[in-house]
Amino acid sequence: MENQNKKGVSRRQFLGTAALGVAGVAMFSPLSSCQTKPVDTDIKLGFIGMGRQSMFLLSGFIQIPGVKVVAGCDVYGIKRKRFEKRVNAFYKKAGKEVEVKTYERFEELLARPDINAVIIAVPDHSHARIAIAACKAGKDVYLEKPMTFTIKEGQELRRVVRETNRVLGIGSQQRSDTNFQHAVKLVQTGAIGQIEKV
Repeated sequence: MENQNKKGVSRRQFLGTAALGVAGVAMFSPLSSCQTKPVDTDIKLGFIGMGRQSMFLLSGFIQIPGVKVVAGCDVYGIKRKRFEKRVNAFYKKAGKEVEVKTYERFEELLARPDINAVIIAVPDHSHARIAIAACKAGKDVYLEKPMTFTIKEGQELRRVVRETNRVLGIGSQQRSDTNFQHAVKLVQTGAIGQIEKV
């Protein structure tokens, strides 16, 4: 099943387009005409951290065709309840039946074999530890910035991503925003004069 998911929608397509959208591609085996239940090729997504940034990301990811949000994790019970309420309300309105579960410990979420990828939006000091654990658990990762807290953590995360052959996407969208691009151009062309202090 996991291999079918990877063939149906490439991990690079999914994380590369992040919240912009990816369509799920159905996989059919030679015996598909004999199956009574269609093969589920949706990417199953878990959220680790359920604060404000995570809720913003949820609004985008949950609308991507071919993606099912099936789990969330946070140490705060009130945030877990809010997450469940939002996800269940979205799928109910869409006329879809999707079971969503929440966890207090991220290790429990990562232990689920049905989850293909995770969104990590936790405090900065935990980024590297959780992203490394997710890669080792066989999950692709969308990680909020900063990627890591230290250079050493960044080197370790890079090593684990390569060893596990996972896809790691970092949420640094501002760098591609036209306003920021314009500001960079003003600096690079000297339009704002000599910069002396940043």
